[in-house]
Amino acid sequence: MHYEMNRATSMRGRRMAATAAQVTSVALRLTAERGLSGFTVEEVCEQVDISRRTFFNYFASKDDAVLGITARKDDDALTDQFLARDNPASTGLSPTLLDDLAELAVQRWDRADITAESIRDVLAVFEREPRLLTRFVEKMQRDEQSDVELVEHREGLASGDLRAAAAVQIIRALISAAVREFLTLANTDTFAEIVARRLAAARDLFASNPDPERKS
Repeated sequence: MHYEMNRATSMRGRRMAATAAQVTSVALRLTAERGLSGFTVEEVCEQVDISRRTFFNYFASKDDAVLGITARKDDDALTDQFLARDNPASTGLSPTLLDDLAELAVQRWDRADITAESIRDVLAVFEREPRLLTRFVEKMQRDEQSDVELVEHREGLASGDLRAAAAVQIIRALISAAVREFLTLANTDTFAEIVARRLAAARDLFASNPDPERKS
């Protein structure tokens, strides 16, 4: 019974995330084409085949829909899975922390259904509506802090422990580079493969410099 409830919750979360991603995709495209004032919420709802009420269950405003800032948390199942990973180490951080953070990022990417076309729409939107860029940067900062707190909670770290921030920032830097590689015309690898390759390279780099206090 517990397994069935978890599976149902996970499936519901995926459906919710898929609907939110579809709304954002349509809102992005329309904003890139016409600007924010060039279309209505009703038009987005019609193209996604949802009601106006459903739209506002997901997004507080048209701006939020364009930026993918949902009014509800749709990745609870993913974060719960991340938090549930046991730390086998008696002291220190979990040896799989970076891997688990990378996996969480890949799962979020897959749910968002990001494509080269949607990235182009994002850039076009920022050119048409510069004020949205500021809100997007603020969103990214909030998301980063949320992940830092997630790591602190899982690893039992005090608030402000720099190791939590460093772990999140390392993975975010790798994800940013992986996105650029994924979107190149020559790429044939999955996003997960690219992230795994870059994470392995980072591990090799850290292993080759085990003493952070070495003299230069």
